[in-house]
Amino acid sequence: MISYRWCEQLVDDDRAEVLELVRTAADYDHEAGFTAIPAADVEAVSRAGVVVWHLPIKARRDLSARDDAPMLVVAYLHLSIDDSGQGSVAYVVHPDYRSRGVTTMLVEELGIDVTQPGGWVGTGATALRAWAYGSHPASERLTGRFGIEAVRRLWTLSRNLTGPFAVDLAPASVPAGYAVNEASDMVAVTEIVGVAGLPTRQAAEVSDGIASGTGSVLIASDQGGQPVGFVWFDPELHEHLELRAAWVRALVLTPQSRGSGLGTALLTRALEELEAVGAQTSLIRIDPEDEGAVRMLRLLSYEQEDAHACFQVGVWKEGVES
Repeated sequence: MISYRWCEQLVDDDRAEVLELVRTAADYDHEAGFTAIPAADVEAVSRAGVVVWHLPIKARRDLSARDDAPMLVVAYLHLSIDDSGQGSVAYVVHPDYRSRGVTTMLVEELGIDVTQPGGWVGTGATALRAWAYGSHPASERLTGRFGIEAVRRLWTLSRNLTGPFAVDLAPASVPAGYAVNEASDMVAVTEIVGVAGLPTRQAAEVSDGIASGTGSVLIASDQGGQPVGFVWFDPELHEHLELRAAWVRALVLTPQSRGSGLGTALLTRALEELEAVGAQTSLIRIDPEDEGAVRMLRLLSYEQEDAHACFQVGVWKEGVES
């Protein structure tokens, strides 16, 4: 019913079909907030410290049993493996082929054994993690069937900035002894990320996202000029539940600056700027186990909107987080 072949780089027709698939799926899933694979991942190749594998999954059009029906890419799996053998998986199925057994068949054929020589199906991965964004019933059914456990969770929270359900945004002064600089400074960002205790993959995503020039950054420093925190937000508007929405991508503080009110001040400044560009609602993702962050966001009238789970196969080495 399905066919697939691992490759180190997608080329020609396969590359074009996979790019079209991830774009179609991203558009289809945008409102629900399900996992999306960036086009850059489709183009990626192995580099120092990261081994990349691509797996386009094909089936005959409409899952036909006729031998003359054309073969199409109906799903795509992206695997990146670090030097420790930790494999990060991203996976998507074309909207027209969901709930039709494609993923179940793929897992049944590949298996989830990461202990065999050569790692998972010979890719070198000795452990796997995959994020399922959004409350997707298919991911819950699949992971339950194969006994794949969730090891981390995230929440998406939202706050209305305008309209009948909006709460007025109270001014928040920068605490004494701190200053906020509106100019983006990658050296400062790197310093803050380095001591903030973020999981490895999250730290890389935040640093890479800011370095790419996406969005805006406000950086806080102490009275000695040492950077101690930043908020990264994206003024680009998109539609969410029929509202103009914008993301606060990250709020990161060094341990010594937490509990001072600096996080509230930075986030309030970001929300003021998002409201000024026409955002009707703000979105942010947080770790629900971060009690301080949850409390701060509740006090700022954020409400939980969605939940996300990171599923794991094998033993993830302590200190190496996804």
